[in-house]
Amino acid sequence: MSGIGFSFGVDRVYDVMEELELFPADTNISTEVMIVNFDKDSEKHAIGILSQLRDEEIKAEIYPSAAKMKKQMAYADKKNIPYVLLIGTDEIAAEKYTLKNMHSGEQQSVAVNEIISILKG
Repeated sequence: MSGIGFSFGVDRVYDVMEELELFPADTNISTEVMIVNFDKDSEKHAIGILSQLRDEEIKAEIYPSAAKMKKQMAYADKKNIPYVLLIGTDEIAAEKYTLKNMHSGEQQSVAVNEIISILKG
């Protein structure tokens, strides 16, 4: 006995939506800013800033362990993270942190409230 069926197919729907550019542009951005992990001291300080960013509903993460900066930047680039926050000894002392725009390469020294404004802007 033969049967008759009908199926639209999710893969076809996905292909059409992608072709018509119906997906929001920011769906590939899971993290808005990544904090570079230099060492244990800066990691402790960074955790507090990470918490402040998340309280402001900014998608933020810290690199899980101290590693070479090149490796951490490559990770951020691969994940298409638009901003990287550098919190080193000098930045902690000045309470101004280096925010790097990964697309333009521009860096600026800013306080936490300014970082929040920039990322929410």
